[in-house]
Amino acid sequence: MNAQTQIILKYGLPNREYLDRHCEMWNIQDDFPWVNNVKIGQTDNVWRRVFINKDFKVKLHQAFTNLERAGLHTEIKTFDGCYVDRMVRGRNMKSLHSWAVAIDLNAKIEFLGRQTTSWSPRFVAIMKAAGIYWGGDWRGRKDPQHFALYNG
Repeated sequence: MNAQTQIILKYGLPNREYLDRHCEMWNIQDDFPWVNNVKIGQTDNVWRRVFINKDFKVKLHQAFTNLERAGLHTEIKTFDGCYVDRMVRGRNMKSLHSWAVAIDLNAKIEFLGRQTTSWSPRFVAIMKAAGIYWGGDWRGRKDPQHFALYNG
């Protein structure tokens, strides 16, 4: 069963009802002041807030806490999106971003299709230990910028 089917079975379709019930605006800078050093994409704007699925927020909060403790949070240079209602690139299915259960980080470096990564092995291990899937582990087209609540 693919990730989208699993998400639909648990949460439903990514419509207004889903967004109102299962997502929230997280003022991430309140919990992690270091995101003041993280830019939004290729802009000079700093990352302050993210619209995110509440269950994913719990896991991402745990991962970021552990990255901070390990001094590895500095590997995050850019925030490149969480909630975006769109299709998977090149496929006829909704992206996990449509449910706000995926986040892209360092997209300019860790771009879709890149076969290697600049993330340290410990950074990736901490993210995965928090129950977050990493697109760099995918067998086919890798996406090392992508971290998600579901594997897909």
